[in-house]
Amino acid sequence: MNSDEKASFETPPPPIPEKDIRERVATDVVIVGAGISGLTAAASAAEAGAKVIQLEKGETFHHRGLHNAALASKLQKKAGITVDRENIIYTIMEFAAYRNDQRIVKLWADNCDHVMDWLIDMADAADVEVILDPTTKPWYFPNYPIIHVFLPDRQESLAKMLQNYGQARGTDIRWNTPAIRLVREGDRKGRVTGVIARNTRGDYVQFDARKGVILCTGDYGNNPEMVKCYLRPAIQDLKVVYEPEVNTGDGHQMGLWVGADMDDTPHCAMIWDFAIFSHTGLFNMGRQPWLYVNADGERFMNEDLPYGYECNQLLRQPGGFGWAIWDAKYDDEWPKMQSQCCKNMGPPTFLWNPKQLEEALAEGNVLIATSIRELAQKIEVPIESLENSTTRYNELARQGKDLDFGKYPDRLTTLEKPPYYACKMEVRRMIVLSGLKINTRLQVLDKERQPIPGLYAAGNTSGSFFGDSYPSTVPGLTHSRAWTFGRLAGLNAAKDKGNGR
Repeated sequence: MNSDEKASFETPPPPIPEKDIRERVATDVVIVGAGISGLTAAASAAEAGAKVIQLEKGETFHHRGLHNAALASKLQKKAGITVDRENIIYTIMEFAAYRNDQRIVKLWADNCDHVMDWLIDMADAADVEVILDPTTKPWYFPNYPIIHVFLPDRQESLAKMLQNYGQARGTDIRWNTPAIRLVREGDRKGRVTGVIARNTRGDYVQFDARKGVILCTGDYGNNPEMVKCYLRPAIQDLKVVYEPEVNTGDGHQMGLWVGADMDDTPHCAMIWDFAIFSHTGLFNMGRQPWLYVNADGERFMNEDLPYGYECNQLLRQPGGFGWAIWDAKYDDEWPKMQSQCCKNMGPPTFLWNPKQLEEALAEGNVLIATSIRELAQKIEVPIESLENSTTRYNELARQGKDLDFGKYPDRLTTLEKPPYYACKMEVRRMIVLSGLKINTRLQVLDKERQPIPGLYAAGNTSGSFFGDSYPSTVPGLTHSRAWTFGRLAGLNAAKDKGNGR
């Protein structure tokens, strides 16, 4: 979008006439959205004694994934796991190219542990198990043993637990009730005092918040105009792995309409190197750092990069894709890859099922051949080029040193035992991570960097945390930001005296 053009969503819609509002409901805190950040905010505000109403556009809560980061939880202390907090902050800042606010990153680092301990205590009482995934590997990139997983159903277990905890303390959740507008006094100069929503009958209801409104509506990945406006061109048209229909940037827009400021463009999005996805799960065999070649049959990168960096390399190739190639030794070799987080095929989360390969072969998503020549024909790359690429790769693997792209030596594997396999590697967009600028009290800021009284944000509706690329070497960070800032926002709003303090 041309910088001189104004997007349609930047112009506030006409006010809703007071005569059209059929009902007014008074409460202390209104939370908009019921994802992980919203559920945590509701549970926390209710725990602090506030009367809480939670508005959700959909018919149930929203969740995804499985990993949650903490730096020094009671489980980590018990296991003797220590990490360097300052190095983690620096890692996040570096991946953001310092386009974020270090004070907000530090706020997360200083609070995620006691929030995780609160969740662990809640889990113990709810018969939910929390385990550690301390997987790390020798690498050229700092990586940290900080993953926590809620079992048996991962983030669904966490979301259910938070919902039950909040409702047991009085949270009133209104499903299928989309928020439409914020109410702000004084022509965008005063306090945010409530939310106008549409109930299940289609009527407007105004929820008046004595203490505060917390925006937790997720990202805007299902709003094509916002995607076009804020994301860099290379990732605007990517297929999307996860994006609830309700994630259309409602909270971002409502914030803008009352004077909030948005993160600078281009916004940060989580992008994935993606093989295939089927009913048996993510096909992680194809995502291991085997030999990758492009449509010309040429090796083009160090295959063992953090997700976002790897995706940037894939997007530079003809057609924006590559081929991952491995041979019959895969069962012996994939454990050596020591892949982390969502690429980890081994314990404790075992994101790999041997049936996946059988299924992928049967469906034609993985191609198999008895020779490199035959494989080249099947994936439609120049035969000589692929043969040269595999010959060179085998030479480097036997030397134990990647002189071409610098891949870590342990992840160099030869291609010499048929059959040979190939899986197409493409790039997908997961979620958008930028949002409304906030301060260390989770208050939304206006364009003069002043807090808007009575308005808070958390999760992917909030900004100031990410900048350029998602730091996948700090695994579980987005979920951790969601529940850490959800809790802080809920507690801060519950303490709000109605004057923004």
